Amino acid sequence: MADAHDIQSWLNGDKLRSEKFREQYPLIALIVVLIFLYILTGYQSAKQQHQLTDTKKEMLDAKFRYMTISAQLTNTTRQSQIIDALKQNGSELQENRTPPVKIK
Repeated sequence: MADAHDIQSWLNGDKLRSEKFREQYPLIALIVVLIFLYILTGYQSAKQQHQLTDTKKEMLDAKFRYMTISAQLTNTTRQSQIIDALKQNGSELQENRTPPVKIK
């Protein structure tokens, strides 16, 4: 069991002021700085991971919007769709049914 005098010397700070302990101050400071850097690096990597996840979600959303718009454009520019739109608007334009002729 620990001596009551030994515990009291820690509590009142006598052990922290001893010569043996003062020699270890630079090592303790280094350990504290390394612990701080370790924690900071962990937080920064977690933040980057969240940003990466958010960016991936945005890219996937943009990809689906592109695919939707591309499909709509493809459907709208089909010849049959253009002819139907012209008929609905009452245009007098008609589809050319004769094949093109190559002039030499």
